[in-house]
Amino acid sequence: MSITSLRCPAPIRRRLPVAPRDYDLRDRAITAFEQQDFASSIQLALQYLLPEISIPDLAAEPLLIVQGSARVRVHIDAGSLAISAVLAELQSGSAATAALRYYLTRLSATGQLFQPRLRGAVLSLEFRDQLGLMHPLKLIEVLQRLPMEADANDGWMVERFHVSTPDREPVATLAEPEFDQAWAIWNDHWSAMNELLLESRRRRSVRFLDTLGSLAANHIRYLLPLFGPVRADLNESAETFTDNEEHPNKRDSSLAKCIKSMSKVSQEQLRNCLGHASYAINPLQEGTPSLISSMLSGNRMQSTGELRSAGRSLEAALELISDYVYLLAYHSWPAEIESTLRTGLEQASDKPWREAADLLWNHANSTVRSHGNDLDPSVAEESAEYSYDA
Repeated sequence: MSITSLRCPAPIRRRLPVAPRDYDLRDRAITAFEQQDFASSIQLALQYLLPEISIPDLAAEPLLIVQGSARVRVHIDAGSLAISAVLAELQSGSAATAALRYYLTRLSATGQLFQPRLRGAVLSLEFRDQLGLMHPLKLIEVLQRLPMEADANDGWMVERFHVSTPDREPVATLAEPEFDQAWAIWNDHWSAMNELLLESRRRRSVRFLDTLGSLAANHIRYLLPLFGPVRADLNESAETFTDNEEHPNKRDSSLAKCIKSMSKVSQEQLRNCLGHASYAINPLQEGTPSLISSMLSGNRMQSTGELRSAGRSLEAALELISDYVYLLAYHSWPAEIESTLRTGLEQASDKPWREAADLLWNHANSTVRSHGNDLDPSVAEESAEYSYDA
């Protein structure tokens, strides 16, 4: 086995501030809607979603929401609420046809509340509905999804389809020292993933492939503030190699192609796809104590404990690292909990597999005791069986 440890460096991606939601505002918005006070209902729903933004009179001026590289506008017009984000301005030629085909097949769906719309040469994501039909939960769902889709599908279109992006928010580029760190992280990550893929092929374990695919995508998402074509290509590949329903051979092939492609990204390409963006709506899910318990205790930890007790330290360490990375890559936490999870990865970084597995195992048990929910007694008993040092 050529790779003996995994580096878990500090992230370049900045921590997003956690603004606690006032759920009373959401409930008041629903009450106002039921009383047919539609304007107040919309205002309260927006205050619930955007606690740090002053909400204007939407009938008089639009509200501008900046979500990464996307600019989303919300306004009331002729008794309807309209939400839109410009994605691209199409140029003439075959590339425009390809771009339009992509949007119509990738971003539209039956039952989806918002859809792509072409007005002249400008392609946008749009939603519009009458005020009397604008239930606050519908508005909240649209504003939690439409800006994310716009952010994920605007900037990289310039390179792939040669379109222009006339209404895109600039993303702050990394300072030179930050980029040097990011470049080192990028190369170390894909070099390690390549070595682990070779190990996966030797073991021919679907479980190992599951863990490796998750780590390959999520670790780089956690560490670096990616956007543009590099992020889009990574996400597109990850849809296949992280899909447990796909045949393992197809997933293996997709991961191999992704590693090869990402390893060939030049410094200039990566520099153009890294930057610190601002988000009006936190793109991460809210982390909860129950999530910590479900990921770091119970049956999940029992299964990992069986690997440790059998001396399969590489698998056990990778599973624990992957779980920690998932919690940090996709969820926002209070500063204390985020620091605790980060400390676990720092302890395991560059340690031999057995030592990394032991350190993270003990750290996970401590984290659940401090920040998780109380476990069901039967689950706690199962977890206790594997709480020794292997």
